[in-house]
Amino acid sequence: MDNNKKISDNKIGIKLCIKKASDATVQPKKPNRKRARKPKSLIEDSSDETGSPEKRNRRNEKPRKTNNNTEKRSAEEDYKPPEDQSPWANQLPEHVLHMIFKNIVQNEGSIPALVRLSRVCSTWYKVAQSPSLWRTVDLGTWTKDRFKTEPKLKWLIEHRLQYATEVGLGNWKITNVQCVLDKLYEFVPNLVGITLTGWKALTADHLMFLVQNFKRLESVDLSSINAEVNANKTAVGQTSLCNAITEMGSRLTHLHLAHNRLSGIPQIVKALSTHCPNLVLLDLSNVSTIAISHGILHIEQLQQGCQKLKVLRITNSHINLSTATLQEQMESPGFPALEELSVASLADESRLFNDEYLQRILKTSTHLTLLDVRGCSRLTHDSLIRLPTWDLKHLFLSGCSLTRDVSSGLELIASKWAHSLIEFDLAWANATKPLDDALKALADKGSESPLNHLNLCGSSVSLEAVKEVLANCPHINSINLASCRGLPRGVKRLLQGEQEIAELRENLGVTLKRPPVKSPRDD
Repeated sequence: MDNNKKISDNKIGIKLCIKKASDATVQPKKPNRKRARKPKSLIEDSSDETGSPEKRNRRNEKPRKTNNNTEKRSAEEDYKPPEDQSPWANQLPEHVLHMIFKNIVQNEGSIPALVRLSRVCSTWYKVAQSPSLWRTVDLGTWTKDRFKTEPKLKWLIEHRLQYATEVGLGNWKITNVQCVLDKLYEFVPNLVGITLTGWKALTADHLMFLVQNFKRLESVDLSSINAEVNANKTAVGQTSLCNAITEMGSRLTHLHLAHNRLSGIPQIVKALSTHCPNLVLLDLSNVSTIAISHGILHIEQLQQGCQKLKVLRITNSHINLSTATLQEQMESPGFPALEELSVASLADESRLFNDEYLQRILKTSTHLTLLDVRGCSRLTHDSLIRLPTWDLKHLFLSGCSLTRDVSSGLELIASKWAHSLIEFDLAWANATKPLDDALKALADKGSESPLNHLNLCGSSVSLEAVKEVLANCPHINSINLASCRGLPRGVKRLLQGEQEIAELRENLGVTLKRPPVKSPRDD
């Protein structure tokens, strides 16, 4: 059979079109357009001296062969800063730009502000690299997980953090902990605060090295440490913590122990009350204990020794207050400087906290601004009304027994703090009339009301009460109406921002009765 016939029948083949050289039209070669390289952040830029090979290894790529006309790009060429975008960038003196950046990082922190500023042009990139600007640096929150490697961290310590005072290193993948601590000791001598969240390999020896060698260290975050090391050697073991607290003494101001399995809480509290009179923050959120006896908190003892405490968090923890005689309660000075108390609980711990405990903790806390009692099923409105604070700004009551109270307690609470509440959480409140009365008490303040955030998710609030708040509270910027069965469709969602709130008022036919007098300051 003819081959040409076979190809024709099967409709399969290759058709070639050959032109003579004289007839062929030479197409002009298109210029090779290089894609503009997106400038990398300073965190991504930071690498050791073998930046390019390391980058290839991460991508499992083989090194490209080079000829006489092509050379390997160095690490500096690989991470080329952005080019100038306008002539004025070169005309602005660098020392002036440095002062501007300094003011920015004082308000926002070095990261991510410096990363964003460095992307503008090469001059801004150069100034943003100045180590003197890298003082409060959170490398845990703003660094992508794939960049959280030990070589990367060592490079940053050597080239960026010489002047740093507060460093966040949460969830970095560190295996040789001592080597990193040695680097910090060598290059970051003025360290005041450090966050080591998620450092599973941190041992008691590492913690002691830290508190003994960094003489200015005041704040330590040891959240989520429990895991790989032996219980007797872990940094958050009873002996380790007590020794570290004793060593730091009056220097210690902030201690975070959240998300850990702790033992010996009575001994830890005793060490704090004995040696740490300047303690400002104690975070025991989401703490589990080995036995019930390990989770006893001697609150009067802590009050005697830590008079400057401003923040106490025992959210969702297996911690119960110790029993105390009437004389011990009377002699206790309380926490006169306390500004924030969080005792929110899930179902298992919701019955631990009651009116007596609340009164014992807040008996002299006249400066309290935040109270979180979500999920506490044994609280009554009497305990809140009798609190000595009169300027509460943030109150969280969702899932609390108060939201199911059919008496006038919720209205009394709202009336007491209507002049100061910026944020009010009443989610899942199922008593319609008390809830409506509480919202009307807030609305009665009119333009004087600083209310900014209102959470009514899943509640039985009526449409009239929502309209009342929208008409009289001019500073509302966020209102959560999701799953509110008494409201019409189309509004049952979270609404945020001036535009969405204005649209909600328009959809519900609400007119703002009183213009705002002034914007509240959200502390």
